[in-house]
This record gives sequence, C-alpha cells and structure tokens, in this order.
Amino acid sequence: MNRSANAALAKVRAMYGQMLTRTQYDDLIRRQSVQEISAYLREKTSYAAALSGVQDSAIHRGQLENLLHKDLFHQYIRLVRFLGPHHHMGFYVVMDMEINLILTCMRDLISGHPGTMVAEIPAFMSAYASFDLFALAQVRDFSQLLETVANTPYGTVLRQCAQADVRDGRVDYTAVEVALRTYYYTTLLGYCAKLHGESRRQVQELISLRAETSNLNTIFRLKTTFQAPPERIRKMLLPVRCRIGEKQLNRLVEARDAQTFMKMLCSISPYKRALSPEMNYIESGTEAIRCGLIRHKLHFSTDPQVVFLAFILLRQIEAENIIRVIEGVRYQLPPERIGSLLCH
Repeated sequence: MNRSANAALAKVRAMYGQMLTRTQYDDLIRRQSVQEISAYLREKTSYAAALSGVQDSAIHRGQLENLLHKDLFHQYIRLVRFLGPHHHMGFYVVMDMEINLILTCMRDLISGHPGTMVAEIPAFMSAYASFDLFALAQVRDFSQLLETVANTPYGTVLRQCAQADVRDGRVDYTAVEVALRTYYYTTLLGYCAKLHGESRRQVQELISLRAETSNLNTIFRLKTTFQAPPERIRKMLLPVRCRIGEKQLNRLVEARDAQTFMKMLCSISPYKRALSPEMNYIESGTEAIRCGLIRHKLHFSTDPQVVFLAFILLRQIEAENIIRVIEGVRYQLPPERIGSLLCH
C-alpha cells in the first residue's frame, strides 16, 4: 500500500476515533431538553466546532438537526478532498440528501402545505447540489417540482413515475420514493462495477446491506401497522439483494403477519443471530447488523475506498442516533426507551 493510501486510512480512522462513545450516548439520553442536548454536544464531544456560537437557550430541534447534517456534510467534503478524485464514491452524501429533499417537498405538497421545507433547506450544500435548492423550497405543485429537477437524473425518474401513475393530478408518493431509492442504489452499485477484486466485493456489501435492511424494515412495518398484502409490499421493496436470496425474500413477504415474518427471518436468514422473534422494533436489530459490518470494515480493511464509505455510513448512523435522542427527549420518553432505539 502506498504512502497516500496509508495517510488516507490514518485520517479516516482518526476521525472515527472522535465519534460518540457509549458513555456519551448514556449521558445524552439523560438530558432533559433539546437545549441541554445542544450544550452537552458542544461542551463534551467532537461536535464543539459544529455548534460553536450556538445559543443553547434559543436553539430548537430543526436547527440542531440541520447543524448535525451540516457537520456530516463538511466531514464528507474534507475527506473527499483529502483522498483525492480517485478514492471516493462520487457525491454519495449529496445524492442521499438531494433525494431526501425531493421527497420532503413531495410530502409537503401532498399534505397541502407547500413551502414548509424552506426552513430546512441545507444552504451549506447548495454549491454541490445538482439543482437549485432554494427553487425547490418555492415549489407549489408537482409540475414545478419537475421543472426544478428537469435537468438532473431525478427529473427522468419523476417523469417516468408521472407517466405510469397519476391520480387526481397527483403522482403516487410511494412509487416516486421507491423509484428514487432504486436509482440511488443502482447508481452506487454501478460504481462498484468499476472497482476490482476485494475492493468491489466489500463496497458492494456495504451498499447492498443498507438496501436489504431497509427492505426488511419496510416489510415489518407494513405487516405491523397496515397488515398489507404481499402484492402491496412487493411494490415498496428495493431490487437489491445481499444476504437473503429471492426465494427467501418471497417467503418473508408472504408471511401471514409480523410475528410469523419475524419467526421466519430468525430461522431462515443470516440475520438469526442478531434478531429475536419477540422484537417490537426491528430497526434496532437491523441497524445493529449494519453497524457490526461497518465497524468490521473500519477496523480490518486496508482499502481506502472501503474505509471511507464505512466511516461515512457510520457517521450517518450517529447523526440519526442523535436525532432519535432529540425526538425521545422532546416526547419525554424514559432514557431506557431512548437507548433501545439507538445503534452503537
């Protein structure tokens, strides 16, 4: 391995060493307000720089979440520049954020509150986005949304969805979300095809496991909350497989209820050691599986691309953990309950 690769690995692992510890998570879940969470993050963790100048007494949930995403994005940009153009997975984080913003815009349109997202626009990524973020905040109907993203791959995806299914002038949100997520994973896995040997296998595993655990979460949620039939569930799944084959996935989709699904998942799949049939919140189990794989890659891989992607994935999970803590404290959940929702 050359000197540049060694330096890159050292840089990523140094940043990994600054992530939140279990003790810090335990302290966070015992805060009593968003303001206390903000103060703790600034005074006791590596988020000090990201939250410098913040007035804890005035900060609210949306602002704190925006600052967390901004910090993640800036770490991503620093690493991309450090590693160089040949050692990163394109604008992985940018694409993720862009898709989330488009979906947020669609939800606002459907709810009858267009423009609500204006306060959530991440101005920090405007120079990197493929469309005008501030124009997105001004969208008032689906045609304007199409116009805003017309010159991007997302425009093609949205037009295809509109042609396939329009009801009362509206496009099916679920179809759009699945189509955009499918484009996202297809793009990343297409990048993997350009890699070679062990590097390709490890990067592909990290990407496809995220998609597969998302599918499992979707199946469980649809069976638990909506008692959805198999045909509806299949329409909401991503066409990506990792550890579960097509036949096994079909059996899981056909399970008569959530309890049967969990029993089958714990008996026929590679997930059986990490999951329990009695689990009421499958996300904690699937996220733990992802965290295990990601940490393994961070500790043992010597490939800069693998370590880079693993770190970014883990930092995304950390941001999601903090947001869960914020939500839990906001709704006055017991610390033990909040802790059970986190992935370490």
